This record gives sequence, structure tokens and C-alpha cells, in this order.
Amino acid sequence: MMVTYTLQSYDKGVMSAATQFNFNTDLGLTTVIGHEANGTPITNNQKYANASMIFYIGYLVGTYPMMFLSQRYSTSRVIAAATFLWGAVLMSTAGCYNYAGIMLNRFFLGFLESTVAPAFTVLVTFWWTREEQALRTGLWYSCVGVATTISPLINYGLGQTHGSIPSWKPIFLILGAITVLWSFVLFFALPDSPLTTKRLNEAERKIAIRRLERNNAGTISHVFNKTQFLEAFRDYKLYSCALIVLLTGVPSGALGTFGTIVINGFGFSHFDSLALTCPIGAITAISILFVGYITRKWRNTRYVSIIICALISIAGTLICWLGPRSDRGLLFAGIFLVAVQVAAGGLAVSLAASNMAGHTKKATVSASTFVGYCVGNVIGPVIFGASPGPLYHSGFVGSFICLCCVVAIGAVTCLMLRRENIKRDRVTGGHIGVHSIDEDLTDMQNEDFRYVL
Repeated sequence: MMVTYTLQSYDKGVMSAATQFNFNTDLGLTTVIGHEANGTPITNNQKYANASMIFYIGYLVGTYPMMFLSQRYSTSRVIAAATFLWGAVLMSTAGCYNYAGIMLNRFFLGFLESTVAPAFTVLVTFWWTREEQALRTGLWYSCVGVATTISPLINYGLGQTHGSIPSWKPIFLILGAITVLWSFVLFFALPDSPLTTKRLNEAERKIAIRRLERNNAGTISHVFNKTQFLEAFRDYKLYSCALIVLLTGVPSGALGTFGTIVINGFGFSHFDSLALTCPIGAITAISILFVGYITRKWRNTRYVSIIICALISIAGTLICWLGPRSDRGLLFAGIFLVAVQVAAGGLAVSLAASNMAGHTKKATVSASTFVGYCVGNVIGPVIFGASPGPLYHSGFVGSFICLCCVVAIGAVTCLMLRRENIKRDRVTGGHIGVHSIDEDLTDMQNEDFRYVL
């Protein structure tokens, strides 16, 4: 799961690195609209922003169909097939030569990549208890930071190839080929659930099933349950998780798409801009893993951690928005702080799984959460693309507002769930029963279900 999510994040964001090797120029995605007093060009990156945005439109369109396929058929087989196909699409990026071509290419890349994260969110609930799920989700979700850490220098090395084709094309060809090869590993090595895998003996399978029963989260079913599907959209927790992921997706999407361009606008060279995205990825990964560890060690700290991470990143947006342009170190520190909020989105993803019961409902909420992810990642590049570089003031103002909303939503949801737990304790007398895994009850139907805070 970690390797797959690393590849997904790497493949999705590689277009940002390609901009340092004349990708935008060759495809006509950036135009110069003027110059500052010191001669620095003022650029219009709207077409590039659109090429980034269309990936998430494809992701949005593909999320629910892929969710249905992942529940209806073998989850591991669906993930492996989607990985094979998106690797092939990534390789085909090297054949794009104009704006229309890259828009079509990125749409299908997003459509296919939409399979992975929602399916992984549900897979985690098949193998680990609710107390363990935040850290386990954090392990694969942190790989977005791992990809950001390792990719810049690899991309720079790949971009140094000088031959008969532009230097950005080998980047897409090689990375796409690696993804295609990895899809075969997934096909043979990724198990679906402890109920069906052949790698457990009967004693181990019974232990795994008893662990699942502790979750009070229902069975593993390949039958689509319409009642659970509709209940998911009546549940405010769906909208809370989706909104948090959406709002943290705005600065995340902007950094993923415009990261190297923004850092370059601070006055760093092209190579330095690529190199300086490495520590940003490391901060992202460390933040996700750290809050995952905290929430594993101390129960009911997920919403508090979301609020703290958002507050740290609010400080970062203020630095990038109001900080002196002459102080490159301060501005770069601001980018560091902005990266911390990705951990808040990761916790919201884990809550979408831990606070839901019923297979179809969990799958629906997980998919809806990543719909929020798509929308946020569409808004972020659009805001930054519409804001003239190298200042990008509108982008940082928009990120500041979004993160303030994360703090408010996290606080309100935490209070509401705490009140619901107290109400259920009053009804059941504080006794929490354990239901059979064969009972596909939702969290609303099961009065013994308690919400993670």
C-alpha cells in the first residue's frame, strides 16, 4: 500500500517537476504578460493550472464508479488493473504536444488513480482495529510526503538526459514503466481481506475475525447496499470529513502544482527550487506519522490534532502572504509550516473509516471524502493560477481562509460526536456489546458503536 501510494503521488505530481525542463513552453501552458521593474517576468499560468485541475476532474468523475467496482469485485484486482492502466497513461504523456492533448491525458490519469485512496481507506478497516487505523492510514497516506521528498532529485537527474527528444519526456516514460511493472506485484501480492486470503491458517483467520468484531463495524460484503448508501449522505460526519479534506486540499493542491514555481519566485534557481521541495515532503511525511503516533498512544485526540495542525499552517500562510520578499529564508519557512496541514487531511481520512460502520456506507463515505480531496485540489491551483506570480497573494489568502474553516469544523464535529457518545452511554448504561461480523449494521443502527474523537 505504501509503495503504491508513493507511486500514485509521484506520478500525479511529476508534471510540476517537468515545468523546470521546458514542459510549459513546449506545450504552450505559460505566457509572459509583463515584467516587474527589476526585469523579472510576470507570468500567466492559467493553462498550466487547468492542466493540473483536469486531473482532479477525472478523479472526481472516477471516484464513485471505482468505489462500486472495488466493492463488487476483488479489491486487489481492481487496484492492480487501475495501476497498470494509469502507468500506461503516464507513459503516453510523452506523446502530448499541445494544450488539448495534455488536458485529455491528465483527465484519464485522474480517473484511474481515483481507485487507490478510497479502496485503501476501506482495506485498513478489514485488517486493523479502530485504535490502530489512524496510524496505519497515516503510514500509507504519509507517502505523499515520501514522494515529494525523493522525486525532485530523481526528476532532475532524469531531466538531464540530452537526446533527440525533449528532456522532460524520459521522466514520464520511465516513471510510467515502473508503475506498470508494480501493478503485477499488486496483482499477485495484495490480499483482499482476512476472510478470503489464503495466507492465513484457520487459527490466524479466527483471530483476525475476532479483531474485526471488536470494531463493531459490520461485515465485509460484495453486495451493494442501497439503504447504507443513502444513509451515508444523511450523515453529517460524511460532510465534516469531506470538508476538512477539501479545505486542506486547497493549500496541498497548490503546493503540489505550484510548489517549485512558488519557490522559484522567491528568488531560488531552477535546481534549488527542485531541491528545496525535498524537505517540504519530509515535513509532510513526518507530520502525518507523528500525529498518527500521537493518536495511537492517546485515545480520542484526532480532532484536537487536526485543529493544531491547521493552526500551525495558518501561521505559515500568514508568513508567505505578509512576509518581506527580501527574506527568502522566512518565506521558505512559511512554506514548511503550510505543509503541516496535510496531516490534518490524513486524520480526516482515517476518521471517515473509523467512525463509520457497514461496508457500503464506509466505502461511500471514503469515496466522498476523496471527492472533497478532488475539489480542494482543483480550487488550490486555480486560485494560485489566477494570482500573478511571483507573489501569489490571492493563493495564500485563500489558503488562510480555508485553514481557519478547518479549525471551526473540527471543533464543532468533535463536540457533536462527544455528545452523541454520552447519549449512547446513557441509553446502554455504559455497557458496550460486541456484534457478530455477520451483522452488517451501520453506526447509526448499532447503539453499541462509539465514535472516535
